[in-house]
Amino acid sequence: MSIIAIVFFFGGLGFILILVGYIWGLSQAIEQETLWGLVYFFVPFASWVFHIKNWSNKKVRQPFLLQLAGFLMYFLLGIIIAFLPVIGILGTDGSVPNVDRGSNEPSPSSFSSDFHTYSSLSQEPYPTSAAPVTHPNSARVAAQNSDFKQSMKLGYTYYGQGDYQTALINFNRALQIRPGEAYAVKAVYNTKSAIVQSSVK
Repeated sequence: MSIIAIVFFFGGLGFILILVGYIWGLSQAIEQETLWGLVYFFVPFASWVFHIKNWSNKKVRQPFLLQLAGFLMYFLLGIIIAFLPVIGILGTDGSVPNVDRGSNEPSPSSFSSDFHTYSSLSQEPYPTSAAPVTHPNSARVAAQNSDFKQSMKLGYTYYGQGDYQTALINFNRALQIRPGEAYAVKAVYNTKSAIVQSSVK
């Protein structure tokens, strides 16, 4: 179900329930006393007073519950919209992700900017002195970092040359070293999209 369909469904249903409940309650107020009907219509929140005052009357209680159901629809709609960024339908800033279903080819300019950003972030401050390694896993971690950087650089290089298959192999290798790493995940996605686009052509 699309975002627009969700908004129309819950928003429209909530509006109908509130409107029907209000008109129904207004008719009940007029039926009981004309003055109550005028107060119900013109004075804000007087309808709540009317329903609470006559809560024992089932006919008066039902319209109020119908209006509450309408407000509940709007409450659910607010919760759904609030959680859309979490489930990935909306971006974290509330906007729809810019994914073009018709063309899967990534923008070269944005992809190259990712490379430059990654390169600047990946310059980790390793010690240059010949200090002894105290942690038993330090050598293995350093080797993994080196392999990750090398795989990413090779991936970007082959991607720039149009060799998407080889680029994908290197990006996947980097992703195996650092599962879930943002630049590697995005590089794999962009490369797969480029492969799909090139196969269509």
